[in-house]
Amino acid sequence: MNVKTFRGTLILALVVGGVLIAVKAFDPADEVVVDGADRPLFVFEKQDLVGFSVVRPDGVALTLEERPDGWVIAETGKVASKTQVNRTRHQLHDLVARASVVDNPDSPSLYGLGEQQAVRVTLRFRDGSEESFLAGDPNPSGVSYYMQRDGDPAIYTVKKSAVDYFSLDLEDFRERRFAGFNAKDVDRLHAELPEQTLTIQRTGEKQWEMVSPLSGMAVSLDKARALLGRISVLKETGDFGVELADGDPKLADYGLLEPRAMVTISFGTRAPLTLYVGDEVEAQDSQPHAYVRVQGQETVFESRVGFLEDFAVDPEELRDPQFTGMEADEVNQWLLEILSNEDPKLVGTTPGKRIGDVWQWEDGRPVSGSTPKRVAERAATMEAQEFVDEPKGLKAYGLDAPVARITLWDLNGEQVVLLFGAEGEPRRDIEDRVLPRIWVMVEGGTSVYLVDKGVMDVFADARREHTRKLKKDSEKAERQELIEDP
Repeated sequence: MNVKTFRGTLILALVVGGVLIAVKAFDPADEVVVDGADRPLFVFEKQDLVGFSVVRPDGVALTLEERPDGWVIAETGKVASKTQVNRTRHQLHDLVARASVVDNPDSPSLYGLGEQQAVRVTLRFRDGSEESFLAGDPNPSGVSYYMQRDGDPAIYTVKKSAVDYFSLDLEDFRERRFAGFNAKDVDRLHAELPEQTLTIQRTGEKQWEMVSPLSGMAVSLDKARALLGRISVLKETGDFGVELADGDPKLADYGLLEPRAMVTISFGTRAPLTLYVGDEVEAQDSQPHAYVRVQGQETVFESRVGFLEDFAVDPEELRDPQFTGMEADEVNQWLLEILSNEDPKLVGTTPGKRIGDVWQWEDGRPVSGSTPKRVAERAATMEAQEFVDEPKGLKAYGLDAPVARITLWDLNGEQVVLLFGAEGEPRRDIEDRVLPRIWVMVEGGTSVYLVDKGVMDVFADARREHTRKLKKDSEKAERQELIEDP
């Protein structure tokens, strides 16, 4: 190697080394000081946050604020994303620093906290106070972000999930669900479809009844909740959104002046929500899409409308297979009467009563085993596999002379009486086993139900245990008489 080549190589090495030293000197990872770890940065109650604004480095800004009718984006009046509101409350209400990086930094830009780099976030609270901070770049490990609060010269690292979402597109702060509600507040659902009109209404905390097309039919709680859920989760798809008020003639362009379907959800404490479904829209996925709008909201959305198929089902599919109207865990007393049986020993009456969590016989003695509980559960939760509404007579079902009768009482003193009749056509399970079934009805009701006959086996167990108990009591009493009168 000649002298010039050596000299050039040496100079290049010194230059590269100097650059590396300089970069290393300004590597934020080297400036972490752990004495700031676990320092509280924000401490407030979640419900006290009533607004926050986000200003992006490009100058675009938005403000989310709480109003009497919910959270909205102040600049547009559009409904704010519940997800982003709840996320802000949850992530920041007790935020602590993972570490303190540096006090009074000479180069905030190294941390993404310089001008035209950081996202500025301002939190507003119910008492009128405010807190602001800058969210910068992720640290070299990528699991934390740099943050600097207004009025605090220090730079901290905080968990990534606390601030990374503020860098999302501003559209992500808009609520895409446009028909949300709490199913517990709903009193009635009314759907007008080309195929049929479906109306169901709440008759109790967990009871629903069909009004149309089958009046008075009990509706499955799970299926009622599913219908409501299909509406409450509807989301705007795509970027479509046209501002048109109720009655605007231009609604005809979207099939919404005379909509092909309408769903109205009624509540006990607020105005009804009415959803209109218009013309179909071609979409990327295989699901049906259409133009939709909510009455009173001046926006036409594009959304998936597969829920229409759920509302157009055969009403019988919505029928509640449980017909007793009682919850198993609420039954605290029963009286079983087996009126006829091939085994005469099973004929008779057996009572059961629950005090707290303990089932007792009529003399107050606890019942060993789970039979009384199983009687309550099987009787209260029987599911009809076939229904006959308003039968012409009861003789064909053996219910003119029932073989058994059970009365159930719940914690509120309400009672239901169930009558058990003749065996009906059995069914076969997936393994081709024959499963016997029996006809049942609610005393005073107008329908009969075909249920699994296994419930009678549980009744027989209760009778046997009660008979054994009475026999033991009798033998004990006889022995006592012999002791007292030898």
